[in-house]
Amino acid sequence: MAGGYDGRESLFSLRELLAIGWVTLTAVVFLNVFLKYVNGQLLGNARGVPEYWPVSIFEFRIGQLRPEWVAPALLAAIAVFALAMVSLRRDGTSIVPVVVGGVVLLVLSNLLHGFTHGFVVPLATREGYYQLAPTITDPLAFIRTYEANQLSYVVHAKTHPPGAVLTFTLLDWLFGSRAPIAAAIALLSLPTSAYLLYRLLGTYYSRRVARYTTLLFVLLPAIQVYYLASIDALITTLMLATVYLFTRESRWMTLSAFVPLLVVSFQLFLFVFLVPVLAGIALFRREKTAPLAAMLLGLVGFYLFVDVALGYNYVRGFLIASNQQNPGGFMLLAEPARYVFTRFEDIAELALFFTPFLCLLAARGLFALWWDVGGKRLRVDSREREPFVMAALALTGFAALLAAGVYHTGETARGAMFMYPFLMLPVAAAIDRIDSAWRGEWLLAAAVFGQALVMQLIGGYLW
Repeated sequence: MAGGYDGRESLFSLRELLAIGWVTLTAVVFLNVFLKYVNGQLLGNARGVPEYWPVSIFEFRIGQLRPEWVAPALLAAIAVFALAMVSLRRDGTSIVPVVVGGVVLLVLSNLLHGFTHGFVVPLATREGYYQLAPTITDPLAFIRTYEANQLSYVVHAKTHPPGAVLTFTLLDWLFGSRAPIAAAIALLSLPTSAYLLYRLLGTYYSRRVARYTTLLFVLLPAIQVYYLASIDALITTLMLATVYLFTRESRWMTLSAFVPLLVVSFQLFLFVFLVPVLAGIALFRREKTAPLAAMLLGLVGFYLFVDVALGYNYVRGFLIASNQQNPGGFMLLAEPARYVFTRFEDIAELALFFTPFLCLLAARGLFALWWDVGGKRLRVDSREREPFVMAALALTGFAALLAAGVYHTGETARGAMFMYPFLMLPVAAAIDRIDSAWRGEWLLAAAVFGQALVMQLIGGYLW
C-alpha cells in the first residue's frame, strides 16, 4: 500500500525497548499507589480502584509456582519462540509457522502455572458460564425460560444472551471436562483468528507485513493469557470472521458474513460494536450497502422468530442485563468516582495487555493512515481507506462503550479482546512504512512475548 507519509523510521532498538519497558513498569506502580491514595484520602475508598491496578481480576502467584512446571515450560517456550522466528525468516510465504508456534506457545505459557491452574482453574470460577452449562439438558427450554431466570444465573450468564452458556453446554457434551474444553477453545480460536487476520491484513499489505503482524498478534499478552478457556477468544474469532468475509469482493462471501455475525450476536449483546465498522466499509464501497442492510434485516427477522417461537425477547434480555449491571442508573450519575476510575482502568488494562511497544507502533500507524486518507493524499481508493476506517471506527466504538459505562470492573483485555485485531491494522501500517532489519523485528517480537511470559509468571488472571 503506497502512502504519502514518507517517515522511514526503524523499529525499536534494544535500548529503546528496555527504556519503554522500564517507563511502563514505573508508571503502573506509581499510578497504582497514587490512585489508591487519591481514592482513600479524597473519595472515601469509592469502588473502582482494584488492588492490582489496572488488572482488576488478578492474584499474585509467583510464590506458588512449582519449579517442576516452570523451568521446563519456560525453557520450552523460549526454544519454540526461537524456532518460530528462524522458520519465519527461512520460509517467506507460509503462515503455518505462526499458527503452529502461536498454539504451542499458548499451551506452554499457561503451563507455567502447572496443569491444574493453567487448564482447569480458568473454568472453575463460581461465576463463570461453565458452572451453569452442564446442568442444561434441553437447550430450547433453556432459551424459552431464559428471561424468567436470567437474574438468578451466575454473573456472566445474566449479562449475556443465552448463546454464551449454550456454547459451553455444547463443549461439555463434546469433551466432558474442563481441561479438554480449555484446549478445544484454544485449538479452535487461535489458528482461526491468526489465519483470518493474516488474510485480512494481506488485503492491504504485503505477505511479509501481514505474516509478521499476525505473529505479533499471537504473541500478545492478551492472547497468551485469555485465548485458553475464555469464550471471548471465540467471540473475537467470530467478529474477525465477520469483518474478513464482509470485506471480500464476492457478493456471496460478503453475505456469508451474516453467519458469524448471527452467532456472535447470540453470545454477546455488544456485537453491535461491529455495525458501525461494517457501515464505515459500506460507506466507501457502495456495493456493500445492500448486503449490510440484508444482514441487519436478517438479524431482526431471526430474533423476531425466536421471540414468537420460543418466547425469548432479545431486547428485553438486553435491558435485564443492563439494569442488573446498573441498578442505580447511569454510572456517571449514580457513582461518578467509580465511573471515572473504571474508565481510566479500562483503557490502561487494554493498553497494558497490548504492550507499550505496540501501542507506540499503532500510534505511528494511525498517523500514517490518517496522512494517507486525510492529509496530503487527496484521492485514495476504498482499499487504501479501509484500514484507517476500520481502526478509527473501532476506537470510536470502544470509546462510546466506555462513555456508556460498560466494563464496570475493567477486564477489557478479556471482555474487549475483539479490539486487538483492529489495533493490529495500524501496527501493520507502521511496519509497512518502516525499512526494518530482521534484528529489529526479532527484538520487537521478543519484547512482546517476553512481556507475556513475565505476566504469566507473576500471577493468575481470572474471570
